Amino acid sequence: MNKIKLRALTKSDIEYTLKWHNSDDIRRYYLGHPFPINREMEEKWYEKILYSNYPTTVFGIELIPIQKLIGITILSEINFINRSAKFSIYIGDSNEKGKGYSKEAAYLTLRFGFKHLNLNRIFLNVLEENKLAIKLYQDIGMVREGVLRSSVYKNGEYKNEIIFSILASEFKEKNNV
Repeated sequence: MNKIKLRALTKSDIEYTLKWHNSDDIRRYYLGHPFPINREMEEKWYEKILYSNYPTTVFGIELIPIQKLIGITILSEINFINRSAKFSIYIGDSNEKGKGYSKEAAYLTLRFGFKHLNLNRIFLNVLEENKLAIKLYQDIGMVREGVLRSSVYKNGEYKNEIIFSILASEFKEKNNV
């Protein structure tokens, strides 16, 4: 571990995230906005996330010690009554994929959610065809809860989403925290 760190995004990161949000590779599996993003849209998104950590917290994933931004991780839909949040992650820098950074960033994000936000449940939705992401979520201890059938229209067809979650007690047990 400790190959990466999570940090707040800054306005200087916009060139990276704008490129990633327009990448076919990211948009293929990411359940966010399916259309191309222009600079103005990305700037509006930054205005929303840079000045508030609630109900969405966005972290940049940065390689250390070289301080290179390679992706983002998000806790959204933060609900302090139910103590839950929705998790998402991607490595945007194609040169850094497949090196284990997603797993470390996911662990750090879950730890932040459970330890600092006192969440009880962190969940996500993932396309059923996204086998690499599903493997990651299972590896970090998430449990498959169910399927939302034909819930997403993407690339000309309806696709299933799988719901995964992990509870604070499960995270603590798996990671001896």
